[in-house]
Amino acid sequence: MAIALPEPSHAHRLDLNLVRLMVAVFETGSVSQAADRLALTQPTVSYGLAKLRQSYGDALFVRDGRGMAPTPRAEQIYAAFQEALACIDSTQELAGPFDPAVTTRRFRVAMSDIGGLCFLPPLVAHLRRVAPLASLEVLQVPVDTLIEHLASGKIDAAVGNLPMLHEKLRNQLLFREHYVCLMAHDHPAAAAGNLPLDAFLATPHVLVSSPFFAHQHVEDTLRAQGIHRKIGLRIPYFTVLPGLIAQSDLMATLPSRVARVFESYGRLQSMPLPVAIPEFEVRVHVHAYHAAQPAVHWLTKQIVLALQDL
Repeated sequence: MAIALPEPSHAHRLDLNLVRLMVAVFETGSVSQAADRLALTQPTVSYGLAKLRQSYGDALFVRDGRGMAPTPRAEQIYAAFQEALACIDSTQELAGPFDPAVTTRRFRVAMSDIGGLCFLPPLVAHLRRVAPLASLEVLQVPVDTLIEHLASGKIDAAVGNLPMLHEKLRNQLLFREHYVCLMAHDHPAAAAGNLPLDAFLATPHVLVSSPFFAHQHVEDTLRAQGIHRKIGLRIPYFTVLPGLIAQSDLMATLPSRVARVFESYGRLQSMPLPVAIPEFEVRVHVHAYHAAQPAVHWLTKQIVLALQDL
């Protein structure tokens, strides 16, 4: 949906460089960081900000303890500028053919830390072969802001288990996945070769809760079956799990491919769950605004090629 741009108080045309300057100050919250991003001097950014303030008759940014805080007027202007820049940048890519062999484009892909464990090694290796001069930036983006980031062009694609976004974004299936239980290789519950339900319920579990990935349906499914795990530890990320589990009696429920990576570290073992949890789908998502851009279309295809056989 198009956003109505607030009219400047003066009739002159707005310089596109000032649009980019406004966006940079808003996103960094700092004149100095905006200057670094735009390869400008701080006085130049301050002068441009003064012109914007004059044009819109508003302070736009005020200093607070953390930097430059936007005013409500600046929030409205930023949303319009952000959408306008995304449209402008998309037309620049149409000026000539996209050549992955020579592109120096920086691709931005959102994924969680758990996704990065599995996705990055094959994806980076593949991109280095087919686009050696390109770079990749991986970001963790809260699930509830992914659509906004994709629409604005802040990220090109998002990879993960994101069923709530399937109808709102263009997406393509990479693979289907299931959950397993990970524990220390000498855990008493692993001795029998299978994991009984009573041992699953009696053992303390690690619960990973983060705004960067969507695995809530594990808890929802267990709760629907009247199953309540004993939560012994709550943490915000997956990457510390191997050391924690290997040195304790804790268990964790996590995707099988991630468990396989952790098992390769040693002293860990995964087992089938004693409860039924449906499989889920890992997909690559892009926004309809940018899906037809040659670079984004190409990136989507490369992600599929690199990850579909995981």
